[in-house]
Amino acid sequence: MVKHNSKSEVTLEALEAEIADLIDDPVLREEWHNTHIPILESKTPKSYFNTPSDRARLMQVVLEMKFGEMA
Repeated sequence: MVKHNSKSEVTLEALEAEIADLIDDPVLREEWHNTHIPILESKTPKSYFNTPSDRARLMQVVLEMKFGEMA
């Protein structure tokens, strides 16, 4: 698992590593990247790759999914 400091910027590489750890099948991962997700304002995860604040939000969601903190 990649460590994340709350004050450091979430890199695309770190985000992709966490997503790969969550969804190990590349086909399913690509499908998830392009699926509209309600908690992401019905946008796709891939649309959150571009800005530091969007990557931080997506990382938060991925970690919540990974550790079962989502209802």
